[in-house]
This record gives sequence, structure tokens and C-alpha cells, in this order.
Amino acid sequence: MRSPFPPGSLLYAVGGLSGMCVMVMGAGAGFLVDRWWGLGTGLVLGVGLFLLIVRATVLLCSLQTRQTLQSLTKGDPAGEVAAHMVLHAVSLYQAAVFPLRPGGVSAQERDLRRLIAYRAAARERLPQPVRVSAAEALEVIEQSQDAKRAQAAVWILNEAVRDCRPGFISLHDDGAS
Repeated sequence: MRSPFPPGSLLYAVGGLSGMCVMVMGAGAGFLVDRWWGLGTGLVLGVGLFLLIVRATVLLCSLQTRQTLQSLTKGDPAGEVAAHMVLHAVSLYQAAVFPLRPGGVSAQERDLRRLIAYRAAARERLPQPVRVSAAEALEVIEQSQDAKRAQAAVWILNEAVRDCRPGFISLHDDGAS
């Protein structure tokens, strides 16, 4: 049978109860040793021990939370920046090859955007899935006269960039955040 309380709440309740037990035992032991002075000393030692237990519990919880978050995320920030730069450069090159208005982009501008896209796709810090998707997208844009096919290739590149984000958490069957 599953408990209706979250595990974190149960941990705090057990910690609080064990701390109260330590305080009462300290006060009782102090009372047996030297009546009222011992009671106060035992109570102070019990409170100190209780605070030590609480501090250790909070530290362990924060370490576990940090470890869980690090295990959920992947990638590196420099790779993410390079991936977004490639996506932007390839998108601009696609817009230059397939302009919305005929004659809207000069041949010189298209060549410059092509150069920038290829240089961005050749960066060293680029994650491998993004590098492969960028090469495929550039090939489709170069050889295709079909804007829909080029858009699909850029969309695949977009998905590869999204998957390499450090803050992107991939869940099993629930989709992704």
C-alpha cells in the first residue's frame, strides 16, 4: 500500500520525531545525573544534537536534489550556443535560397549567407547530431528546388538542436518539457 504523503514529508516527520526523542532522552539522562541542572544541560545538548541532525538532513536533501537535476540534464552550454548559431545561420541561408518575393535576395547576399552557414556547421564544439543534421539540411538546400523539402530538413535540424539543450529534460513516455 502506498503512503498518501510525499516521501519528503515523511523524511521530515521522521527527522522531527527522532530529534524530539533525542531531546527527551538527553533531558531524562541529565535529570537522572543531577536533577534540575542536569535537566537543563541535557535539554540544551538534545536541542544541539537535534539541530545537527536537521542540518545534516537538509544538506543530504540538497545534494540529492542537485544530483537528480544533473542526471536529468545533458549537454554543455558551449555546444548549445554553437547549435543555435548553426540553426540560425542555416535558416537565414534557407531564406536566401527560397525568398518570399522573387528577386528579394541578391546573389551576393545569398553567397554570403551560404558561407556563414557552412562555417557555422564546421565549428568544433558542435554536438555530433547537430553537425549531421546541419550537413543534411545544407545539402538539401543546395541541391533541391523544393522549398517544402528544405523546410523539413531545417525542422529536423531544429529538433536536433532542441535535443542538445542542457535544460531539455527528456521524459520516457510523457513527452518532453
